[in-house]
Amino acid sequence: MKDYYRVLGVPENATPEEIKAAYRKLAFKYHPDVNPGNEKEAGETFKEINEAYGVLSDTNKRQQYDFARKSGYVGAGAPNFSYSQSDIFNDIFSNPAAAEELNRMFGQAGFRFDREFVNQTFFGGRGRAFVFTFGSWPQEPQPNVIASKPGVIDRMMMKSVMGLTRFSVKALTGVDIPMPQESLDEHDELLITEADAKNGSEKRYVVKHGLSRKKLMVKIPAGVQEGTAIRLKGMGRKKKKESGDLYLHLRFKQEPDGYISG
Repeated sequence: MKDYYRVLGVPENATPEEIKAAYRKLAFKYHPDVNPGNEKEAGETFKEINEAYGVLSDTNKRQQYDFARKSGYVGAGAPNFSYSQSDIFNDIFSNPAAAEELNRMFGQAGFRFDREFVNQTFFGGRGRAFVFTFGSWPQEPQPNVIASKPGVIDRMMMKSVMGLTRFSVKALTGVDIPMPQESLDEHDELLITEADAKNGSEKRYVVKHGLSRKKLMVKIPAGVQEGTAIRLKGMGRKKKKESGDLYLHLRFKQEPDGYISG
């Protein structure tokens, strides 16, 4: 059984105010917006924090949970605590007052908590149908946007926004969130044919950094699968004496009519 008290770092006799304060501190620290380049890992921790808060902030769930922990009951049968993570999230976001409070809390700190973010983070993008709508949430689903690699101006703007967010969080909660370390890794696609993937081949690729150009021959291993990332060590962006890696994600292109693979 999960230890929700340990997740939030509070004692078993913690008051509702102490639980809420611990939740705010951890939720702001592990929100994916504060962890660029590490969104997936931070998102999983963020989910655990919200799961723990969803139980410990609910009087009935907390009583059931405490009884189950002390009695040692787990699994099927009563009396026990049978809420799954999905059940807990469903209850949170089906409660207009609770969900609106979270939306307002993260919005004041400058963090995303819109419909798309909630669906992706807590429900795996399965398009959860909520029984209510946050005032700031769009009524219709928004189109997916494919993000491109940020340029110098984009990175400067992101750093500025992070600075303002950090200031807002500290003013609201007293928590000083450390500025995330900028990743020097880069990602790009490399188009290959199915014949290239089956038999193996070499492909030309030009690494571009500012005005400099470096031509490479990238070896495609035989039997490689589409979506595989080939790592080119040290070929990412450079900062002082450090260099990131370049990841080339393989994508199949259609072979022209009449093409005969050799």
